[in-house]
Amino acid sequence: MQSKCYYAFKQKLSYFDDDIELVDAIRTSVISEDLTDPEGSYVIRRVDPARHSHLARRQNSAGSRRNAINHLRGTVYSSYIKDIYEEVTHYLRSVLEQASLNRFDSGRIVGEHTFKIDAKKILELGSWENVCMFVTDSIFQSLESERSTLKLVDKIAKKLGLAISQQAIDDAVPYLEIRHFLVHSDGRLPPEFLQKNSNIRHKNGVVDLDYRLISDLRSKVTSLMGEFDAQVVTANLLRPEDLRS
Repeated sequence: MQSKCYYAFKQKLSYFDDDIELVDAIRTSVISEDLTDPEGSYVIRRVDPARHSHLARRQNSAGSRRNAINHLRGTVYSSYIKDIYEEVTHYLRSVLEQASLNRFDSGRIVGEHTFKIDAKKILELGSWENVCMFVTDSIFQSLESERSTLKLVDKIAKKLGLAISQQAIDDAVPYLEIRHFLVHSDGRLPPEFLQKNSNIRHKNGVVDLDYRLISDLRSKVTSLMGEFDAQVVTANLLRPEDLRS
């Protein structure tokens, strides 16, 4: 048994994984010269200058091909990291909302994140489901505003009464935090992050967006989310309609 939101999470990742493997296969083909026309004028075969005016400016050379495909790889891998982060936060938000709909301990869910809501707003919301969505969304935004992936995962787990392995959290969170550095500092990793996470490779302090990084990220994050969902299901936090076999 699994939650429907975890099933959706895995489905999204399967599409992302197709993109990652396609780019890796294309890069391998480019680097190995499978797409090179030795007699041609362009960087790879099938370049039509009328359609590909920017690509047509590139020289037919190994260096030019490597630069082009590595830039494409970096762009796709960067998007992959950002997408996975968004899917993780979407899962956590959804599970919190669904647990509240199942009338899980409201005191634990709200915790220290108290806020006031006037009677008019409650009436405008119109249903218990909308009230739960409004409250959990407010709580989640408050957690996200702390700008700490570690605190976000840890606090959601505590609000739901889950005993997630600290090792699983410690393994996955640094990879999720890379998203923040890609968005705010073009992938440059702070010295303190590098000291704590020597396994994450970099070039002069900038994260190295290669296939190994992406594979490790996927492995660590899916392991964490799998454990998270298993405990959610075992603890009967969700309604039957929010589960699937």
